[in-house]
Amino acid sequence: MRNMPPSLVIPLLVLAMTTTGAVAQESVTPADPPTEIEGHAWTLVAYRAADDLVEVAAMGRPARFNFTNGEMSAVTGCNSLNGAYTLDGATLTIGPGLAATQMGCPAPLMAQEKAVIQALRKVTAFQRQGERMDLLDTKGQVLLRFSLPAPAPLAGHVWKLQFYNNGRQALVTPVADSGITLAFDEQGRVSGSDGCNRYMSGYTSDADTLAIGPIATTRMACPGGAERAEQARAYVAALGTVVGYRIEGPQLMLLNADGNLAARFEIKAPATAQPQS
Repeated sequence: MRNMPPSLVIPLLVLAMTTTGAVAQESVTPADPPTEIEGHAWTLVAYRAADDLVEVAAMGRPARFNFTNGEMSAVTGCNSLNGAYTLDGATLTIGPGLAATQMGCPAPLMAQEKAVIQALRKVTAFQRQGERMDLLDTKGQVLLRFSLPAPAPLAGHVWKLQFYNNGRQALVTPVADSGITLAFDEQGRVSGSDGCNRYMSGYTSDADTLAIGPIATTRMACPGGAERAEQARAYVAALGTVVGYRIEGPQLMLLNADGNLAARFEIKAPATAQPQS
């Protein structure tokens, strides 16, 4: 074996060390980040109707969208919706074969659903900024706007009624042993007892704003007679005026458009069951 001239040994060692270092650096190059759209429960907050973005109605079922492995599942606020999608970078297309349940809903929800489906068929891209995501058309115009819901401070408690506005500009206490309650969950549902029947609805909240949708109740005879039946009617009417809320310690204040109390509650107990859909 021939001996290598000393003058070549050091350069070759340097070359070997440099090459080894380059390979090591390539081996730890991070992979592309996961897609920003998948793996989240997106809340629809606005949709395009004609030339305007319209806020989602605070009624019915919460409008939620999920994108997972090429399959989209959604609730439009009325019906459930399923379909396929393809994703390539920021390019997003929704497949033509959308399938929906066929429930009848109030006219505003049906109009919302029609606009949402029409918008989905025009989607060509998405854009995410923090907790907000927009689905866009070929011109970059926003068709649908979503957000990631933050945990609701309203949720996790059963609230017991202390006072309510009776519709005659007076705050009154409920009839003794009425047991009027209110509970919110993090899926946008609200339920409780109006002192006669169970009730349920949808709600939306953002910071200190709150909107409760049309309320559905069971139809059992009221055990307390006419007085409690009238109280139940007035209480549900008060909930329909709510536009905001404030929590102070164990108390929840629901506020109307004038900034006045629509109702006041206190924490009864931790919620042990989710409101029924």
